[in-house]
Amino acid sequence: MSDINDPRQDSSREHSPAATDFGQVTDDLCKKALNDARTHLHPLLRNVAVNRLGQRSEFLQAFKTALERRIARKLVAWQPSVQAVFKFDETRTDLVEIWDGSIHLLVKVPRLSNAINTLGKKLDQSLLKDLKQMGLSCFRKRQSILEVQQVTPNELRHGVSYGAMFCAVYNAPVKVWPQDKAARRVSSEKTSSRRHLTYG
Repeated sequence: MSDINDPRQDSSREHSPAATDFGQVTDDLCKKALNDARTHLHPLLRNVAVNRLGQRSEFLQAFKTALERRIARKLVAWQPSVQAVFKFDETRTDLVEIWDGSIHLLVKVPRLSNAINTLGKKLDQSLLKDLKQMGLSCFRKRQSILEVQQVTPNELRHGVSYGAMFCAVYNAPVKVWPQDKAARRVSSEKTSSRRHLTYG
């Protein structure tokens, strides 16, 4: 039976964070992502006000990446059925990419789940409040920040629905979780070489 046309069903093994204070969760998530992003900056810039850092593309990219990874880990903690998390962009531009303040995640799951849809919407609204308070211009006019979509093994196998995105020449989804050891090592080496250039 295809899971593409099935009604979205929840796995009995999924954990529902019904009692979770989403405001507290997203506040903590944003603060930690901000700290992660600051570590990629020159030491003299690490204490600069966030609204001024918003003019620096390297900070915005580091902050976006940190948010994607922390949101992915939070979704996996709440929904153990999630097998992998990818990031994707809605559009592709040949110009220098300027982050518009949106995050698009694709979660690989055995079957489609209403619980993941609900979590995505709650996280989105809570993140929206926290991120708007930071004073970054990319969040000011946004009505939504986080989009979470689901893809199943069947969709990937047949290249349909969100599974078709993995066949794209440009803009194919990129894995956020779990991070491959090689990817972590490359990221660590880049950070190390960046620091060496900074101090050298």
